[in-house]
Amino acid sequence: MSPAVFAKELFKHSEYQSAWVRLIIWVFSAGYIGLGATTGYYEVDLLQYGVLFGSFLFVFLLLLVSVYYHPVSRRRRYLALLTDISAASLAIFLTQEAISPFYLLYIWIFVSYGTRYGKALLKAASLLSTLAYVVVLIALGEWRQYTFEAFFFLLLLVLLPLYQYSLLRKLHQARQEAEQANRARGNFLAAMTHELRTPLIGVIGMARLMESTPLNSEQKEYLHSINASAQLLRALIGDILDFSKIDANKLELEAAPIDLRELVGDVLSTISVAAQEKQIELVCEVDPAIPRELQGDGLRLSQILFNLLGNAIKFTDRGEVILRLRRRLGDERVAQPHILIEVQDSGIGMDQQQLQQVFGMFWQADPSSSRRFGGTGLGTTIVRDLSRLMGGHIDVSSELGQGSCFSVRLPLLPPQSGRMGVASPLLAGRKLLLIEANTAARQAHLAAVQELGMQGRGVASVAEISELAEQDWDLVLLADSLEGIDLPGSIEAIDRLCGDSVPIVHVGYRGRLLELPSRISQSMLKPFLSGQLAKVALELLRGNADRQQQAAALPFAGARAAESGIRILLAEDNAIAAKVLFTLLQQKGHRVCIARDGQEALELLQAEQFHLAFVDLRMPRMDGFELTRRYRQLESETEHLPILALTANAPEDVLQQCSEVGMDDFLNKPVEPELLDRVIASYVEVPGYV
Repeated sequence: MSPAVFAKELFKHSEYQSAWVRLIIWVFSAGYIGLGATTGYYEVDLLQYGVLFGSFLFVFLLLLVSVYYHPVSRRRRYLALLTDISAASLAIFLTQEAISPFYLLYIWIFVSYGTRYGKALLKAASLLSTLAYVVVLIALGEWRQYTFEAFFFLLLLVLLPLYQYSLLRKLHQARQEAEQANRARGNFLAAMTHELRTPLIGVIGMARLMESTPLNSEQKEYLHSINASAQLLRALIGDILDFSKIDANKLELEAAPIDLRELVGDVLSTISVAAQEKQIELVCEVDPAIPRELQGDGLRLSQILFNLLGNAIKFTDRGEVILRLRRRLGDERVAQPHILIEVQDSGIGMDQQQLQQVFGMFWQADPSSSRRFGGTGLGTTIVRDLSRLMGGHIDVSSELGQGSCFSVRLPLLPPQSGRMGVASPLLAGRKLLLIEANTAARQAHLAAVQELGMQGRGVASVAEISELAEQDWDLVLLADSLEGIDLPGSIEAIDRLCGDSVPIVHVGYRGRLLELPSRISQSMLKPFLSGQLAKVALELLRGNADRQQQAAALPFAGARAAESGIRILLAEDNAIAAKVLFTLLQQKGHRVCIARDGQEALELLQAEQFHLAFVDLRMPRMDGFELTRRYRQLESETEHLPILALTANAPEDVLQQCSEVGMDDFLNKPVEPELLDRVIASYVEVPGYV
């Protein structure tokens, strides 16, 4: 940890703050008494003055230094309390005036200690201050001369701490009530999100199963809309739950490898539907200097991108939304090298007053925003909080009517940069012609072309090809526009000017790629990244031989897998969720037995032999925790059945409880088919199953 960061963290400790306040008061007191002695206001023995303030300066500095090594120490607090009261009493004794401004130090001491450390030290500070002041009054003999003032000052040293004690007790009670309310709110949100996610997971799972069945183009489009809407709803529910976790300081981040380009591609693929529906061009630029593999929490990074892009699309009626990712050195916002994420839109923008409130909870641009644009108003708040948790920073710039730009800096770069790009020797020097009407999209797509080492030229329409017709193009990218293009006419112009043998890749929008002319060699969705282009370009430029060989090696997607011999228990009370997972497992050739509650599952585990068990955490009669606990007690030492938890919501305390009762792992619902294969292969060893 750097010295600057260490000092910043240290200053958050109460004892460190007190040590510096103590030194500041020492400087003020030394100057005040010294000035009084110099002007003759006080009759002060200079030797006593020097010894007294020199000694206490030494002690105060020792207290400050000790905080560096032990920021929190209960014993040091009581030692510091005795030192402070002694210093205040000796300062009064030095001036020979019991009714002096230094009496206020007693009040400062018990108020400060009570506020910082609670009721116990408040009692100690009040008692010691009263006793010390009584000793000072007796030692100076002024209690006879100033009887009324002395009695009043002593009374204050008793009454003020009592009043502060009552305030602290009320504050403690209010804090307990607030914490109880927060726990109740958290439990309510957890229960509600689970109830909302359960049917939603069924919708997503059934939609995935439908994708593997024969569908016509129109049905595929409907199914895609269902998937997209369900995923957005799932993200919204996740935002609400994550907000409650952040608010309760219970959100933990993981540090794992992230394929940035793959992650961004997945986000764009999902969010592009919303952009297309509003006739907004979605553009993405990724700096080639960014390594392919970063280190951080991929799920939280996806949430940041989803929220920023979703907000930009929501508040933009025309134009474009541009996502830029760049590599940056450290600056005043984030000291270490980092990734700069910018989301720029051409939407309604914000004025200065709105900019000051944009990160507030449940904030909307205007009172009618929630009705006009939808949403909860939590998106920017979650982005800000996630950015801070990841050690980053967020800024926003905007002008009313001119759009907005959100900038997020995240220190996700690994200590040693890995491979940088996706360039292939087979693509280096190849010539690519891009036909793209949107200027921003054309620039972004050409940047992806150059990242692959290809020579790219871009034009706005086929009418401009004539100037470049003499060049020998290896590939042509024909991009669709939101207004639509004359696809047959464009293909005819390309064949006439560039030759009918050059491969044409159609770059378009979801829903318009259903039926393309046979002249189109391949298609991609807008916006595309360099990795997607590389895959398509290599496939076309290598020819069909490799593709045919690879296709022959792959099993037919719709074929039923051979029997694997793996027996799996599925304990799930929700019929739809059970049907989805049962079908996925059955398609892999596994033999699956379904239990509708924990009691039935326990009876099946005792009666039959299984290689693996998937157990839902929330079931009637007996939940997944109790089921696992009881089975582990019955299980012999030589046997161990892998038990995996199924949950729609996996907070850290739930995962800890899973581990404590003996579960081996957990899976978030809906379960990805690819992840299901990897999990089964890692826990089950059956000959012939890979």
